[in-house]
Amino acid sequence: MGEFIRNCRLCKKQMESGPFMMCTTCLVESDRIRSLIVKKPHVSVEEISLATNVPVEKVERMVDLGVRREGAQQKNKLYTLF
Repeated sequence: MGEFIRNCRLCKKQMESGPFMMCTTCLVESDRIRSLIVKKPHVSVEEISLATNVPVEKVERMVDLGVRREGAQQKNKLYTLF
Protein backbone atom coordinates (compact mmCIF):
# COMPACT_ATOMS: atom_id res chain seq x y z
CA MET A 1 0.00 0.00 0.00
CA GLY A 2 1.30 3.50 -0.84
CA GLU A 3 1.91 6.39 1.50
CA PHE A 4 -1.02 8.56 2.44
CA ILE A 5 -0.33 12.21 1.62
CA ARG A 6 -2.34 15.13 2.96
CA ASN A 7 -1.97 18.89 3.22
CA CYS A 8 -0.75 20.76 6.29
CA ARG A 9 -3.69 22.41 8.00
CA LEU A 10 -1.82 25.69 8.22
CA CYS A 11 0.46 26.20 5.20
CA LYS A 12 -1.42 23.78 2.90
CA LYS A 13 1.83 22.13 1.68
CA GLN A 14 1.76 18.40 1.08
CA MET A 15 3.06 16.23 3.90
CA GLU A 16 3.12 12.59 4.87
CA SER A 17 0.24 11.46 7.00
CA GLY A 18 1.03 11.25 10.69
CA PRO A 19 -0.37 12.03 14.10
CA PHE A 20 -0.25 15.80 13.56
CA MET A 21 -2.43 17.98 11.34
CA MET A 22 0.48 20.35 10.62
CA CYS A 23 3.87 19.87 8.99
CA THR A 24 7.04 19.94 11.08
CA THR A 25 7.82 23.54 10.15
CA CYS A 26 4.38 24.80 11.19
CA LEU A 27 4.53 22.80 14.44
CA VAL A 28 7.85 24.43 15.38
CA GLU A 29 6.55 27.89 14.47
CA SER A 30 3.35 27.32 16.42
CA ASP A 31 5.37 26.32 19.51
CA ARG A 32 7.43 29.53 19.23
CA ILE A 33 4.25 31.58 18.96
CA ARG A 34 2.62 29.82 21.91
CA SER A 35 5.71 30.40 24.06
CA LEU A 36 5.70 34.10 23.23
CA ILE A 37 1.98 34.46 23.96
CA VAL A 38 2.40 32.76 27.34
CA LYS A 39 5.09 35.30 28.25
CA LYS A 40 3.25 38.29 26.73
CA PRO A 41 -0.49 37.55 26.49
CA HIS A 42 -1.47 40.95 25.06
CA VAL A 43 1.02 41.03 22.20
CA SER A 44 -0.19 42.06 18.74
CA VAL A 45 -0.03 39.90 15.63
CA GLU A 46 2.64 42.17 14.14
CA GLU A 47 4.78 41.90 17.30
CA ILE A 48 4.40 38.10 17.26
CA SER A 49 5.51 38.04 13.64
CA LEU A 50 8.58 40.18 14.32
CA ALA A 51 9.60 38.26 17.45
CA THR A 52 9.19 34.78 15.93
CA ASN A 53 10.11 35.41 12.27
CA VAL A 54 6.77 33.93 11.19
CA PRO A 55 4.90 35.87 8.48
CA VAL A 56 1.89 37.90 9.66
CA GLU A 57 -0.45 35.94 7.37
CA LYS A 58 0.62 32.66 8.95
CA VAL A 59 0.19 34.04 12.48
CA GLU A 60 -3.31 35.18 11.54
CA ARG A 61 -4.14 31.71 10.19
CA MET A 62 -2.90 30.19 13.46
CA VAL A 63 -5.14 32.56 15.40
CA ASP A 64 -8.12 31.63 13.20
CA LEU A 65 -7.49 27.91 13.71
CA GLY A 66 -7.14 28.43 17.46
CA VAL A 67 -10.40 30.35 17.68
CA ARG A 68 -12.27 27.66 15.76
CA ARG A 69 -10.78 24.90 17.88
CA GLU A 70 -11.61 26.75 21.11
CA GLY A 71 -15.22 27.23 20.02
CA ALA A 72 -15.55 23.55 19.26
CA GLN A 73 -14.16 22.63 22.68
CA GLN A 74 -16.61 24.94 24.42
CA LYS A 75 -19.46 23.38 22.48
CA ASN A 76 -18.32 19.89 23.52
CA LYS A 77 -18.08 21.00 27.16
CA LEU A 78 -21.68 22.14 26.99
CA TYR A 79 -22.76 18.72 25.78
CA THR A 80 -20.88 16.99 28.59
CA LEU A 81 -22.64 19.13 31.20
CA PHE A 82 -26.09 17.83 30.24
